[in-house]
Amino acid sequence: MTQLVKKRLKKKGVELVTEAMAQGVEETDDGVKVTYEVKGEEKTIEADYLLVTVGRRPNTDEMGLEDIGLDLDDKGLIKIDKQCRTNLDNIYAIGDIVEGPQLAHKASYEGKIAAEAISGEKSEIDYLGIPAVVFSDPELASVGHNEESAKEAGFEVVAKKFPFAANGRALSLNDSDGFVKLVTRKSDGLVIGAQVAGPNASDLIAELGLAVEAGMTAEDLALTIHAHPTLGEAVMEAAEVVLGMPIHTA
Repeated sequence: MTQLVKKRLKKKGVELVTEAMAQGVEETDDGVKVTYEVKGEEKTIEADYLLVTVGRRPNTDEMGLEDIGLDLDDKGLIKIDKQCRTNLDNIYAIGDIVEGPQLAHKASYEGKIAAEAISGEKSEIDYLGIPAVVFSDPELASVGHNEESAKEAGFEVVAKKFPFAANGRALSLNDSDGFVKLVTRKSDGLVIGAQVAGPNASDLIAELGLAVEAGMTAEDLALTIHAHPTLGEAVMEAAEVVLGMPIHTA
């Protein structure tokens, strides 16, 4: 998936430097100068701006949680059970302050589970159906297992993809890089994960998230009639590839 983004960036004249360590930054009259080391060699680069994105960490050390005996893990995240309940029965926690992907829709989902638990429902969190999206060019999206994590979880899988290069809508948009990939359980075709790289991946992942959440199979997706010409047809056609009955190929 990331190779598509790299290819598109290079086509736009972007130079990518990976596995580099920033050593320092100096403000100049025109912007900034950054010194970095890569493969044992020190280099400098000048730019208008410098964007620093090195992750986030919880600020729980500033909240006085130790005063009320709330349990934290070694990263400072609040420990919760499957109903978002902390070790204190009347305190629940959701969002970036607990373990899991730091995504707004994950926090909203946890909030609903916590509210239902507080009201006496037997709801509990299940992160498998939570999608992750990178709003890059092209867009990247994933839900459930990828092929590697599915195998690590003990599944015997069939993982197949359908290219946007064989999708009429993508071709008409002149944006045909990428694919829809399905990860299914070999024994019965159960959809346990999916990845999309390409146009409108952030929207297409919703149908695939529904498939994971609802326990749908590749056959269910293949038998769902998709409007033509649409990008969503790639989901149907990826399912047909899984079933060994592809109609269109690149």
